[in-house]
Amino acid sequence: MKILHYLFLILAFISCQTQNSIPKEVSEYLTETLDLLEEKSVNKSKIDWNEFRIDIFKKAQNAKTIQDTYSTISYAISKLNDNHSYFKPAIKSEINSEDKPLPIFSDEITPNDIGYIRIPFCIGAENEYNNYITKIREKIEKQSQKELKGWVIDLRGNFGGNMWPMLLAIEPLIGNGTLGYFIDANNNNKAWKIIKGKAYIEDQLIMETTINSKENLNNQFLAILTDNQTASSGEAITVALKSRENSKSFGKPTFGVSTGCVSHQLSDGSIINLAESSFADRKMTKYGSSILPDFEIEENQALKAGIEWIYKMNKN
Repeated sequence: MKILHYLFLILAFISCQTQNSIPKEVSEYLTETLDLLEEKSVNKSKIDWNEFRIDIFKKAQNAKTIQDTYSTISYAISKLNDNHSYFKPAIKSEINSEDKPLPIFSDEITPNDIGYIRIPFCIGAENEYNNYITKIREKIEKQSQKELKGWVIDLRGNFGGNMWPMLLAIEPLIGNGTLGYFIDANNNNKAWKIIKGKAYIEDQLIMETTINSKENLNNQFLAILTDNQTASSGEAITVALKSRENSKSFGKPTFGVSTGCVSHQLSDGSIINLAESSFADRKMTKYGSSILPDFEIEENQALKAGIEWIYKMNKN
């Protein structure tokens, strides 16, 4: 025990020496950042924060300005091991700063008695969310006029964005009520709900739409398609459908970042998007990593398998 005590004192001394060797402004900025990570990270209980801080200050020992710490902050974020959090510096590097073109996905062709809805990623400005909801709702409304045996919900390639327009878009198919939960490192949970065109976290209104749907399809058979690119908010929709009755998923396991992120602005204007909770389904089954489909199958066979399942359920 004495050896461990002495070792701790030595490490603490080294940490203090390192902290004192860098400018006060830099030290305060690092402390501000590390305090945030220790308080809010979804993985905070898995980390030895004394060692973590020593490591980070040692990494930043040559920093003279706040900007000099940016690579260290990115390193600290990676050490959280949630694979979802990221750091957005106030001053961008010109390297890799070009925007990459977003992928474009086309709808699949299904038999006339099978509905099909692709739920793509959802990113952009606030005014684009209503257009996103409108387009999907219109597709649901149009197809629901036919005698359908069930629906395919295609989440393949949905790498995320804003989960709320996605949930509101498919409200006619998933129904109202609690659709999932955020569960933090302290095991506190917050329900996410859809109620009559409004999205809530607990009782806090997050988003709403004025688009009304005539049809209530929440008892229909749903075949959900996922792949290795279904990520983040795409995984939130996967979770919302996971324990829904009359639903099964087909394809490949999801990407593995089924965690809820919150944006925090640091004192210099930089942003940390921090994973603070794990997704859980309606039955409180917690995820936080890759979500396995009910039927794991090659991607090019997933649509066919989903349709066959819908036909089979109609015969029962």
